[in-house]
Amino acid sequence: MILPMNLMAPCLLVASPLLLDPNFLHTLVLVVEHDENGAMGVILNRPLPLTLKQICTESHLDYAGEEGLTAWRGGPVDPQRGIILVRGGLPSPEDLVLDFTDFVSFRKDLLESLLLDPRATYRLFLGYSGWGPGQLEAEMEEGAWLKLPLDPKWVMRPEPKGLWQEAIEAAAKGRED
Repeated sequence: MILPMNLMAPCLLVASPLLLDPNFLHTLVLVVEHDENGAMGVILNRPLPLTLKQICTESHLDYAGEEGLTAWRGGPVDPQRGIILVRGGLPSPEDLVLDFTDFVSFRKDLLESLLLDPRATYRLFLGYSGWGPGQLEAEMEEGAWLKLPLDPKWVMRPEPKGLWQEAIEAAAKGRED
């Protein structure tokens, strides 16, 4: 079956300046899944005011990482759900491979091992961005989102300030080329 889609995961979506929904205002979203059931992604530029250490303390998990590392707001859907973006390591068959170095996982056992490895490179997102069947395509048609190819330099950028502006400029430049 050929799906009538103009979007293939993984990719990046830049919120158009016209998109005024406070959940997505000036966001850059990493789309990790997209099929006939809809799409799912995480917001790359919304750190939470919660450190991983705080989350681990509240969740009774051990933590051996850096003191100030924060969790990130993945989106407005299911904010209690953890999603892990990992750079390096070996993904399991149930993980979603993004490129040669990054993958996404929902596995608690992986999160527990990453929390104990101070050398691991990962990001914990709470919640996700989700769209029902055809919803994202309709929003793109309306001009709410601009599509960019996956760019590893933006996926794990430690400082999110300026990320949306850089992405919107890249999307505008892509239209001109």
